[in-house]
Amino acid sequence: MSPDKFTNVYRLPGSIQVRIAKWQATFRGTSDLVLHKALTERNKQYSNRDFLPKGWCLVPFANDDISITHHGRYIQTTILTMQDRKVAYKRIYLSRLPLEQAEPALLAFKQEWMGKYNRVVKRYNQIKKKEFLNLAREELETLYPSIPKGEFDKELWNRLVLSELGPAKKYSNPYFVKKADI
Repeated sequence: MSPDKFTNVYRLPGSIQVRIAKWQATFRGTSDLVLHKALTERNKQYSNRDFLPKGWCLVPFANDDISITHHGRYIQTTILTMQDRKVAYKRIYLSRLPLEQAEPALLAFKQEWMGKYNRVVKRYNQIKKKEFLNLAREELETLYPSIPKGEFDKELWNRLVLSELGPAKKYSNPYFVKKADI
């Protein structure tokens, strides 16, 4: 990592600028004192409850995100498996269940899955944000970049799924849905 590249901090010819999404602040000068002031302000923004560091945290699903697509002989929705978060599809073939029953059943399935998924996402984000803030504080103390690019931590995710939802053997599907099982 370059000694000059801090996350969300940009060195301009005569100043230092902090940009996080739509928020920004400019500090005149380029000395270490100005850099310390900029990093302090940046860390205040990072501490905001609504801030989720990109690449470090996951975005929870909302009811507006539910989409059920019709494909003639079946309807389906996209879901992530609880173990390893792999993309998968939940399908209901209309030869087995009429559309009037299949659509509400698939919707109930997705809503139960979302509740469990979001519960794990919340814990994951708490842990990753705490780790991120510790690295940001380290940057402030040392004035040296120490926040690496964020990546999904599959081991942490799988541990949290096990602690929050229990072992996979308890469930008949990889989505950990029990009540609305179809």
